[in-house]
Amino acid sequence: MGERRNMRQWSAILLGLALTPALLNAAESSRLLQPSGNEAWIPAPGDSFGSYISNNETRIRAVVNDIYFSDSTEPFGPGYTPERVVQMRAPYEILPSQAGCATSGAGEDMGFLLIHGLTDSPYLLRSVANSLVEHYPCAIARGVLLPGHGTVPGDSVSMQHEDWMAVTQFGVESFRGQVEALFMVGFSTGTALSLRYVDAHRGDELISGLIMLSPALAASSDNAFLAQYLRWFSDWLGGTQAERDAAKYESFAVNAGAEFYQLTRPLTRAGFAPLTVPIFMAGSGDDTTVNMEAARSFFCTKAPPDRRRMIWYSAQATGSDPVALCSGIEVVAAESPAHRVFSLSHTSITIPPDDTHYGLDAAYSICLHYGAGSAEYNTCVNDDMQTVYGERNLGTMGRYEGKFVRRGSFNPHYEQLLEAIVRFVDDNK
Repeated sequence: MGERRNMRQWSAILLGLALTPALLNAAESSRLLQPSGNEAWIPAPGDSFGSYISNNETRIRAVVNDIYFSDSTEPFGPGYTPERVVQMRAPYEILPSQAGCATSGAGEDMGFLLIHGLTDSPYLLRSVANSLVEHYPCAIARGVLLPGHGTVPGDSVSMQHEDWMAVTQFGVESFRGQVEALFMVGFSTGTALSLRYVDAHRGDELISGLIMLSPALAASSDNAFLAQYLRWFSDWLGGTQAERDAAKYESFAVNAGAEFYQLTRPLTRAGFAPLTVPIFMAGSGDDTTVNMEAARSFFCTKAPPDRRRMIWYSAQATGSDPVALCSGIEVVAAESPAHRVFSLSHTSITIPPDDTHYGLDAAYSICLHYGAGSAEYNTCVNDDMQTVYGERNLGTMGRYEGKFVRRGSFNPHYEQLLEAIVRFVDDNK
């Protein structure tokens, strides 16, 4: 076994050396790819959530103004002012609505902690937070910003998953004494952080349930472990991008993959003890970012059978059903031709169709799989009538029924998903 491990390590080193010239390009000198000096602020125990927000807003604002907007008035396109970008990327807090709470009383003594995914920002769960407080106007919702995120990709080169876990714990502690029932809402890597927290705090009665959206317990690639070795030789996986997404990074640091691997590694070990906390999952069987079968297996073997529910979005175009069903799994058709959606992607689950940034024919389209600047990329971005939405495995040769494929960035079944989440919360609050 030791010899095999050494062979893997040497293979990784050699692969890293071979790929280094291809992964490093002229853009590496860009300020976007260097540490900003204003990376996301890590709070100390006992700090207020308000100070946590304001400190991060100050840091993000400095980066946005000094780097992104220094050479361009519209680096993210028309309508994206510096302050709009700051608010998209910053942590947030939604306090109880006095008017709404007085009318319905729903959500009293309840809280929602929202934790975003890898290379993302709190924006990826902002719509979910807004929807939850509409249903529960007496509740408190807080979205955290994971260290290494929200500023420039250069800050992700040295980020550590232990800091993500510290901010997750800070988020939980911020609710203690303020609410009696806390639901942890994670997207992608945020789901792994939720699981790591409840595993380490199995007696914490504050946690009433986990809501796991595009659950990330393992990467889709079996070679994900190589990232922890490749980062010794290269900073970026697959080159770097121009960074045109106002909400998140487009360049992916090898270190991000390595830290994700270290974070999730304990969750798929055979010795992980089953949980008693209620679990809700929703994800796409077509997901090309994470291993959905790992999530299904965890759901069926580690979640409490009488307090679990999973929505598995399956596309006819790909036949993406789970390998095996267990109690609590509902397979839902992913297609929505009215929205030109033929499968759901990893990135689409949490976003409603009317979102002004990622929604149907909205401001930003995910087309980098065609190669930035190519004719196919330009058509994918600019020609709504020649595009459909789906995961990157939809169709062949970059086409589905003759149309270009924008990677799914919204969920046409968003309202039905929220209804299912509300039923889960009502059953477990």
